[in-house]
Formats: sequence, structure tokens, C-alpha cells
Amino acid sequence: MRALVISDTHFGAWTGEDILRDPENLALLAPHLDVDEVILLGDLFDLLFASSRDAFAAAGGLFDLLRERLQGKRFVFLAGNHDHYFVERGREELVELELADGATAEQPRSLVGTDTFRRLLERRLDGVEVDVRYPVYMVGGVLCTHGHYLDYYAARDGGAPGRLLQKLIWSIAVGRSSQEPTSEDFEATTEILTGLLFTIAQLPNGTRAQRRAFAEFNALEKAFRTGYAPVRGFERAAGRLGERLAQFKTAPRAMRDRLATAQQAQAAAYDTAMASEMERRRRIGAPGGGELARRALGQVVRPRDSYQSAVVAFEQVVIRLGWARDTDKIVFAHTHHPLDDVRGPSGAIRYWNTGSWIYEPDFATHAAYVSYLENAWPGTAVLIDTDEPAPRLLRLREQFNPLHATAPTAG
Repeated sequence: MRALVISDTHFGAWTGEDILRDPENLALLAPHLDVDEVILLGDLFDLLFASSRDAFAAAGGLFDLLRERLQGKRFVFLAGNHDHYFVERGREELVELELADGATAEQPRSLVGTDTFRRLLERRLDGVEVDVRYPVYMVGGVLCTHGHYLDYYAARDGGAPGRLLQKLIWSIAVGRSSQEPTSEDFEATTEILTGLLFTIAQLPNGTRAQRRAFAEFNALEKAFRTGYAPVRGFERAAGRLGERLAQFKTAPRAMRDRLATAQQAQAAAYDTAMASEMERRRRIGAPGGGELARRALGQVVRPRDSYQSAVVAFEQVVIRLGWARDTDKIVFAHTHHPLDDVRGPSGAIRYWNTGSWIYEPDFATHAAYVSYLENAWPGTAVLIDTDEPAPRLLRLREQFNPLHATAPTAG
């Protein structure tokens, strides 16, 4: 039994480049679809920052490829926070059918197959068995889930703005109880933000309104940073200089030459990537920056951040909800940090992360850009093979990562 797990394609999003709409990237994925099933672990569509029409249109190439390669096989979908609408809509349809037909909560299986999204998948993937699960799915002794519940703990352990936002959302969705959250509590807090953003994005000109709001946030951030720029710029420059001096002092002459060349190449790659991203944003009208807006909208763990804090937060969810009772191997997504067999703080649970298929470089600083390349370069998947002892991370686009072209070789 072999299953390929991918996630976070974010089709339609204006906040980044959904690279699986391009034939070149679909061609990189295609050879790895010789499996028994493909598991899409959430955020297939970005319904928080795209209209439904744009998101579904952008996914056309992937659906065509999956239909071609998975005939007689299986496709499993689990919603993430950016396409959480399908979970909410499914619940609404169950209630509507209950009211219309007299069905009861004790008869859920009689309603399976009636939801709109399942019918859409079955139409686009004709000849492929379609299964829709949430929030978890077990295959080959490995538990798979999107992982957005981790935001609750990541926010509590983060900075003051995140803690205040989490406290506000919690008080609205759950109340002021200090109890540890249940799965229903996690769902309630998720629905507050996703419901609001989904509603805005689907309005006429809704995504344009979002872009204008982000542009305003970006202007506020620039004004806020201006007073601190000289000090922060000096600190960053001093830090970089200190690192370079330390490297140069301990390195042999040949290595020093390679370090200097690599630093020049990194600077050139940064300039080229920034120019390309600025052109993409200009072309589609997407503003840059907006870190305050992203924080306000619940992006607790950024792609440029290290993965450790996310794993610590996610393990609290896993233990709280008992997801590791029957396995010690868990594949999750959400953070866009590809991971390959990382142990959590308990040391007893092993984690893999599918990464993402959206290009969203961070150009706040050169260091932020490099951190993004190191931690969140897109184009990854996880292969689960019951003939192998553990899942395995596949980096399908790593040859295009600028770090490979700029890294000095040992000498």
C-alpha cells in the first residue's frame, strides 16, 4: 500500500504564487502519482484570499492530472483552515436535509454523498474513488491531519498580539473558561476567522477589498518602522558583519574565497527574486508586506519561522485529543515547513510535514528571505509505503532552491 500526501496548494490565492497551476510543476509531481491513493491534506483551495471561481479554475490542471493517473484508485481529501468552508457547508447541508426530510443525527450515513463538494470532486475525478474525511485520516498506521488546531497553542506561547487575539477569539467562541480545549472548541475558534475571511473573499470585489486593506496595513507598518529603521538597520548590519568576520577568522583561505562568492551570489539571488515577486504583485494587484494584517488574521506561524515552535504546539494538540493512542507517526501540514521524521518534545511521537505548493517569499530582510528558503521552499510531498518502516519526505523542486546555487562547498 502506497499513498502520496500533499497539501497547501492554495489555488487562487493572491498572497502567493500557486505553482501547481503551471505545467512544469505538474510534470515534476506526475511521476510520483504511481500510488494506491493520493491524500490532499488541506488548503487545496484558498477560499480565504480568493473567490471560489478563481480557486477552482486554477486547480484545473491538477484535477486533470489526478484523474489521468488515479483511474481505479483513490483520492482522499481533508479540509484545512483555508478551505474549511467545506466542513462548515457539509454541516449546514446535514441540518438542511434533516429539516427537509426528517432525517436525524442518528442517521448520518444516509446523507453521505449528498454534499456539493463531494459531487464536484467525483465529477472532476471521474473513475477515481473519492473519500472526504475530517479532521483525521489513518493510512498504513500513520495518522494524517491538516494541523491548524496548533495555532491555538502557538498563539498562547507567542508574542503579546497573538495572545490577545487568541484570548478574544476564545472568549467569543467558547467563553471565558480556562479549561483545555476540546475538538469542538478548536473548531469553534477556527470558524470565527475562516468564516469572516471566506465571506469577504466571496463578495463582489471581495478580494480587491482585501488587497486594499493589506496595502493600508503595509503603509502603517512602513510608518511604524521608520522611527526604528536606523537602529534596526545598524543592528542587522552589525550582526551580519559579526557573522562574516567569525566565518572568515576560522576558515582557510580557499574557504574564505568561496564564502565571499556565496555571499555575493545570495545577494544577487535575493535581488532577482524580489524583482520577480514585485512584478507578480504589480501584475495581479497584490500588495506586499501586511505583516500586521496577517497576524490579525491568525497567521501564527510564518513560513520563514523555524519549525520547532510549531511542532511543540502541535504535539499539545495531539496529546490533548488522543491522536497518538494508536500510532507514533503523524503527518501534518499547515505551517508550510517540510519535515522528515522529527520527534516532538515528548520524544515518543514522530512527525512529517508535507510542506506546500505555494511560493510566498518573505522579503522583509535578506535574512528573512534566506530563512524562507531554508525552512519553507515549496514543492514537497510525503510518501507513505507500508513496505517501508516510516514515511519519507520527497523534495520535488529542491534543485530550484537558490540556496543550492549559493552554498559554498567544503574544502
